[in-house]
Amino acid sequence: MRVTLAELPEFAEKFVSELPQIAGAHAYVIGLKGELGAGKTTFTQAVARALNAGSPVTSPTYTIAQRYAITHPPFTSLIHMDAYRVSPGDSHTIGWDLFFNDPANLLIVEWPERLPGYMPHGAPILKFSVGDVGSREIEYAERH
Repeated sequence: MRVTLAELPEFAEKFVSELPQIAGAHAYVIGLKGELGAGKTTFTQAVARALNAGSPVTSPTYTIAQRYAITHPPFTSLIHMDAYRVSPGDSHTIGWDLFFNDPANLLIVEWPERLPGYMPHGAPILKFSVGDVGSREIEYAERH
């Protein structure tokens, strides 16, 4: 689907409306794939606004993961993780288990392919690519 940057807030609102309403056994995980500059963080920022995050979302490229308070039951935290600089096997150093094992977390992971074996089966993966000027192509690439 082609989404202009102006349409991104509406797309994020729809995405948020389709999130689970009941907590699972662990965090709800969403993977975001795409080249640098394809819109992964911009999408996460729009999702955070739709979730009424308490503070502005910034890129976690250097911090690896950022936690934001949200009020969207069953979730109380949005965890935005950027695994670009993570090597396979580093999950213990970035707090994966802590984030993943809390069912009140909505965990959005940029570069999920850098965490082989950690993305849960059935996790939605969105693929981003640059479209025309001011637009992005967003597709459900797979269910992991």
